[in-house]
Order: sequence, then C-alpha cells, then structure tokens
Amino acid sequence: MEENMQALMDRLNSSSQFLQSNDMRVTEVRHGFAKVEMVIDEQILNIHGFVHGGALFSLADTVAGAASFATGRDSVTLTGTINYIKPGRGGKLIGIAQEISSGRTTGVYEVFIFNDENVLLSRATFTMFFLDSDKMKKKKEQ
Repeated sequence: MEENMQALMDRLNSSSQFLQSNDMRVTEVRHGFAKVEMVIDEQILNIHGFVHGGALFSLADTVAGAASFATGRDSVTLTGTINYIKPGRGGKLIGIAQEISSGRTTGVYEVFIFNDENVLLSRATFTMFFLDSDKMKKKKEQ
C-alpha cells in the first residue's frame, strides 16, 4: 500500500504542470488524506502583500483532489467553498485535506491551510465527483 501511495505522490508531482508552475508539491498521501506545500513568493501575492485568495483556493483544490485520488478513485472537483481566516504570510503554505464522507459518486473533503508558522489561514470544503462511479457500480454487481 505504501508503495502505491509513493507512486501516486510521484505521479502527481511530476505530471501536473499546474503544480510545478505554482511551486506546489504533494508531500504526503494516505487513504483519504493528503498534504501539499506551496512556496510563497511575489508571484502569488495580492496588492497588499498577502497571499492572493485565488492561490489559497488553488492550493485547497489541489490538496482535496490529491486526498480524493488517494482513495484509489479518479475524480474532479464538483464544488468548493473557502473561508479566509487570516492574511497569508510566511515562506510557504501547507494544505491538509481529510475525507469526511464518501459515497458512490461523490466524496467530501475538509481542507485546512496553514503557513509555516502553523497559523491557520483558511478552511475549505470540497465535493469531488468520482469519475469511476460506473466502474464501481459494476464491480458491486459482480
């Protein structure tokens, strides 16, 4: 199982140009859980010098997707909501996602984003749509 998770982490880090171009890196995955880090640099700051809300949302979406993939199912984001709690400052962002519900066609993930000083910056909830729901249904029927 651990080899599969390492392979998933390697695949996500090497195949996603979005992650690479935004200085994101998946650092941990296990069933229904993921951790993704993102470097804070001037490219993701807003006009006030804080991390742009879009960058926080992108990190939250990415870590929710990684946690969803870590269940062994392919998925895409169906919905996402985020609460911005504190302004983003520091050297890096750390996103953590945990599955809170999983069904035949969707999974729900709770995401927390911290800075490198362990300050909570945002909290999000994402619903992921499982692309393989037909395959899972056929598997149950067998």
